[in-house]
Amino acid sequence: MPRIEKLVIQVLCHATEDQDKVLRAVRNVLGNAADKVSISSETLKGHYGDPVTIMRMYLLDENACEEVFLRILSSLSRFEWEEIWSERIKRGKHGGKLYIRLDKQEAFLGRIRQSDKDPIRIVVEARGNIDALRKKFEERIRELEAKSSP
Repeated sequence: MPRIEKLVIQVLCHATEDQDKVLRAVRNVLGNAADKVSISSETLKGHYGDPVTIMRMYLLDENACEEVFLRILSSLSRFEWEEIWSERIKRGKHGGKLYIRLDKQEAFLGRIRQSDKDPIRIVVEARGNIDALRKKFEERIRELEAKSSP
């Protein structure tokens, strides 16, 4: 049975940004699963010597991982999630990884949008057949859409 094993979230916090606001943006993406992540951070020097903090979060609860992934997919357009499944994927022998980049500013405002500019980076680590995983999530999205339509 295909499943999502873990999510690895990485975000940069630049010297001009408030770390609490950056974390709130990530929490907005994670929803209820935000309390289940483990966080590590490291401060480095940027190109001009300014401090840049790399925050990494790990979500290992498989049910929470699937709920977050479903939350992200259901917030994106059909075109955007087709792009994730076709172009932002690395298949492996026993599963694969999906690479998602979300707009940090939009996430702070509670909206989930893709962006390659200073993003919240999410690596979705999956086990099992990736095509079967895709079908599983397409079915779950159809169920959500059916429930929300009158």
